[in-house]
Amino acid sequence: MAIWNRLISAVGGRRLIVALGAVYIALAVGRAVVRTTAGTPLGNVLVISLLVAGPGFVLLYFGYRLPAFDIHAEFYAAIAAWCLAGFGAMGTVLVVYSLQPGEIVDDFSTILILTALGSVAGLAVGLHDAEAKTRTRELEHRNEELQVTQSELEETVDELETANERLATSNEQLEHYREYTDHVLNAIHDIFYVLEKDGTLQRWNESLCEVTGYSDAEVASMNAVEFIDGDDRDLIEDAIASGFETGSTQLEAELRTKDGESIPYEFAASTLETPEGEVVLAGIGRDISERTERQRELERRARQQQVVADLGQLALETDDLDELMREASRQVATVLDNEYCKVLDLDARRDELLLRQGVGWTDGIAGEATVSAVEADSQAAYTLENDHPIVVEDLETEARFGGPALLRDHDVRSGISTIIGPSDEPWGILGTHGTERKTFTDEDVNFVQSVANVLAEAIERQQYQTELEALVADLEASNERLEQFAYAASHDLQEPLRMVSSYLRLIENRYGDELDADGEEFLAFAVDGADRMREMIDGLLQYSRVETGGDEFEPVDLNEVLADVRDNLRVTIEESDAEITAERLPRVEGDRGQLQQIFQNVLANAIQYSGDEPPRVHVSAEQSGSRWTVSIADEGIGIDPEDQDRIFDVFQRLHSRDTHPGTGIGLALCERIVERHGGEIWVESEPGAGTTVSFTLPTVDEQDPERTSELRSGGPPVDRN
Repeated sequence: MAIWNRLISAVGGRRLIVALGAVYIALAVGRAVVRTTAGTPLGNVLVISLLVAGPGFVLLYFGYRLPAFDIHAEFYAAIAAWCLAGFGAMGTVLVVYSLQPGEIVDDFSTILILTALGSVAGLAVGLHDAEAKTRTRELEHRNEELQVTQSELEETVDELETANERLATSNEQLEHYREYTDHVLNAIHDIFYVLEKDGTLQRWNESLCEVTGYSDAEVASMNAVEFIDGDDRDLIEDAIASGFETGSTQLEAELRTKDGESIPYEFAASTLETPEGEVVLAGIGRDISERTERQRELERRARQQQVVADLGQLALETDDLDELMREASRQVATVLDNEYCKVLDLDARRDELLLRQGVGWTDGIAGEATVSAVEADSQAAYTLENDHPIVVEDLETEARFGGPALLRDHDVRSGISTIIGPSDEPWGILGTHGTERKTFTDEDVNFVQSVANVLAEAIERQQYQTELEALVADLEASNERLEQFAYAASHDLQEPLRMVSSYLRLIENRYGDELDADGEEFLAFAVDGADRMREMIDGLLQYSRVETGGDEFEPVDLNEVLADVRDNLRVTIEESDAEITAERLPRVEGDRGQLQQIFQNVLANAIQYSGDEPPRVHVSAEQSGSRWTVSIADEGIGIDPEDQDRIFDVFQRLHSRDTHPGTGIGLALCERIVERHGGEIWVESEPGAGTTVSFTLPTVDEQDPERTSELRSGGPPVDRN
């Protein structure tokens, strides 16, 4: 760790924190520009950008403002180390999470947000750690000062004793030294004190009287615990006893003044022996109000960041908007120490807002109470007209607008309100209120806006999901109607086509000898057309029945499927002298008959379009997560790039029937089957350099361990000619 800190010190801890913040801001801005250019909705861009740029701004701000903190400069490197530790810890969590089977974090925005929040968390820990180290250093320094003072006192006492021995009547000189010591102690800005074992004050400086408001006479009659707030008195008594027992003590407590004010103080003391041989506890007390307030502010900011993160996670996990709104209202009111929080839902006419969810309000009004969105002096209307949060410190003196009855009836005086959603089409308002006059910080306002952004994104996501589900339902209904039409049309065409084919063959059998050459040619054309029409109808029937006519999915061994296809194509393979090689293929979840149809159609095409050379085809498989990618590669004539997008369309042919017969429905049927299995199919080809058809299929949940290991390890290709 020391080596790490020295490396960071060489670079500059403060510069490293500022640079890290600047990098996140730059990434957020860059992403926003790219996403906006790509057409991503501005709301989404702003939310993600704020979630990345916000922590970056925190790092940049605190890195720049480090000299203003009560932290020694040599501990800046430690703060930077904590930032990097937070970044590294979050990165490690993401890596470990991605190691889970089927789980991977591949969203760059999510990685940016989580590592940025991890860096900010590290910054908070680093600041706390650095302040503690600084306090320790200051305590050591004050102890050194105390030791020096003690040494000076001892020297003074020694000199006085020597003077008394030499000049018994030299009381004036002794008094002079005492006054000098008093001046030294009174010059110390911090409180100086000397305590006896029972807590009686034996000596103190003027700072004690100035801070507490008690006179010297009053202090002389008081015990040390009487200067401490009641809740900390037992702590002080234990600290005094511990100091006399161990030789030193240190603690923080609330110092109570004569007026009843409590001031946070840090006390440090060590034992020493008086000239009379009495052991006393001498120490210094320092006002830590500013440091305590800074620490509390950092804790508030960290809590606000955590609440936003938790609400964002809840928004991703739940589909219940009202649950999210209730939790958001509760968290906002709690963090800002307000009595009320509300989520107002703007109606379709945009003239009234419904109190949809909230905390602190009278029972029964949530879901019932409404607020005008159009009244000129309405706070809600004013909020809707502005693209930034509206802050009210005292509603009684507010001149911009008046409080609606909902706020007046609940004695509201202060609060923050902001729109939920884009300013031109707001969904509603998020507001939090208190019954006392209150000043809110910029961080408080940003916190409320961040929560509103989380709600807006959740609402937009649900609306999009609803629209998407409706669209999917429409598409499914349309596809079902098309399938029914195709099946009905194909089925109804079978009977007249059989009649045409039968009578054509009767004509050929009965009157073939009486036809001339033209008649025989015309009859042959008619028979061939009827046969091709039957093949197209059969293909269309298969295509329309992929969903309705398929079998239930089950574990299927693709090696067995390939063996069956080779048997079906045996004559074609032997006539073309085709060579088919294959690696060890996996077991997948699917419809065995339809998977056999895919292999047979693709292999038949590979043999048919092999060109002048004997066909050479290789079958392989590679696993990626929960899916297998099966590839069938040939060395045939290939496909032109401009034709590759349409080979999966129904009845699309790239060659004439005289050159390459077929219906043009084979690959379209393959695509339909692959889609039924939740996969994708695609082709990679260059003219004259062969074609590779690849498709994905789902893995079997439970496979034999030895077989899975064999599949994943690969191995030499197996020749299955």
